[in-house]
Amino acid sequence: MENQISEKKIEIVYRPAKFWHRCIANLIDILLFVLMFFLLFLGIRAIVQTTPSYHNADQKITEIRLESGLYVKDSKGEIRDIITYIGVIDADLSSYGKILYAEDSIDTFLSYVEKVCDSNDAQEIKNSYDESRLNKNLCDDAGNPYFIKDSGGNIIRNEQCNAKLQQYYDNFYVPYIDNTLQGYLVTRVPNYYEYTKYMSNMLVFVELPISYLTSGILVYFIPTLFFKRGRKTLGKAIYHIGLVDKNILSPSFKRNLARFCIFYFGELILSLFTFGIPYIISFSLMAFSKKKQGFPDFMLNLQEIDTSTNNIYFDFDEISINNLKHEHKPVDFKLRDLP
Repeated sequence: MENQISEKKIEIVYRPAKFWHRCIANLIDILLFVLMFFLLFLGIRAIVQTTPSYHNADQKITEIRLESGLYVKDSKGEIRDIITYIGVIDADLSSYGKILYAEDSIDTFLSYVEKVCDSNDAQEIKNSYDESRLNKNLCDDAGNPYFIKDSGGNIIRNEQCNAKLQQYYDNFYVPYIDNTLQGYLVTRVPNYYEYTKYMSNMLVFVELPISYLTSGILVYFIPTLFFKRGRKTLGKAIYHIGLVDKNILSPSFKRNLARFCIFYFGELILSLFTFGIPYIISFSLMAFSKKKQGFPDFMLNLQEIDTSTNNIYFDFDEISINNLKHEHKPVDFKLRDLP
């Protein structure tokens, strides 16, 4: 009788996780990742901004901007470029008033570069103002130029031009300040480029990478250390989805780490620079391949299963201890497709 019992097999049947369950679980994880990234970015940015070097660069940029005349401080204390500032008070300002603001900004900038720039650079910037106003392409529908030189050689608005003052502002002053003078601010004003580059580098090489890496570890890796059976993320835990290896056992720590690296650094990061192509390929494999595996799972021979009815085991010894007790029945793992 004992021999007959020992020959019987313990049958453990797993079923692949439903596709739509996997999609929703992934969506939950993505939303958690975005939320975590946003919160971490705000926190890390706040820390970076308290450093002396960052504070000094920010202060110098603000000083240069305000002294250049291309930026002003609004009633709330925020620093705005002059064109944006004019747009904010647009409802209370006539076209002539906008032009006065713009011309005052240009005159201030020309005076500023004479003080801080090389004399050749300052003269080049002044000449660009004259050349831009006398550009032959700057004319009304009848071909009359916006600006002409008077008998004394001064550049004035052309009375014969049919363009309205708003057209003067939109077609000349806005692009000249936004494009030409802002370009000169970056390329010709001493130290401005270095300060802005420093702040950009802090954003690109410190704030964003740390936020991205930390949020990814917290959402996609740390939960798998708590939900060891099946290496589940929070989204997959909610929908009872676990991972098994080729032996239908819970993946080892090394395999789980390899999966995270392939998914996070190979799939997600490359997707940021390739319009999501790696992620689309992985999703297509999950949807249409024979075993419904995403790219990381395909590479490591892993599969997502439904754990709502059966538990996932770490090894065969655990099955003998927890399930077979003293009967020592052989184990027969089966992975069945959903009906």
